[in-house]
Amino acid sequence: MNKKQKLLISACLMGENVKYNGGNNLIKDLESLSQKYKLISFCPEVASGMTIPRIPNEVQSFNPLVVKNELGIDTTDFFTDGAIQTLQLCKQYDIKIALLKAKSPSCGNIEIYDGNFDGTLIKGQGLTANLLMQNNIKIYNETQLGELL
Repeated sequence: MNKKQKLLISACLMGENVKYNGGNNLIKDLESLSQKYKLISFCPEVASGMTIPRIPNEVQSFNPLVVKNELGIDTTDFFTDGAIQTLQLCKQYDIKIALLKAKSPSCGNIEIYDGNFDGTLIKGQGLTANLLMQNNIKIYNETQLGELL
């Protein structure tokens, strides 16, 4: 019997109400994904102790690393902790691929918001996606589902 490959998936993409605004980003292809992969749901922001709902956060700079919420409060430690917890989970369960939420300050794998809270996107990764990539975990976002299926 073939064991399904494990796929880490952002909890919001599974329909869990963990988004900053208390909602979710449920994707349509969950059934197809679950036929091919063993889905392991995780939200680095909630795991780090951030509330639901929470004030929107954006990466302000990468060197030094600074994440702030829309009120200007530094939340870098939450995002760093969430990234570390996600990597630990991947190592613990030998997870080599992840489907993460696009544009998120944690999970964005191609682009993220620029830190001005005006909807402008820049090339770059969120903290969790970046840490996982550095550890040879392949990252996809919900716009890349075709590549996973």
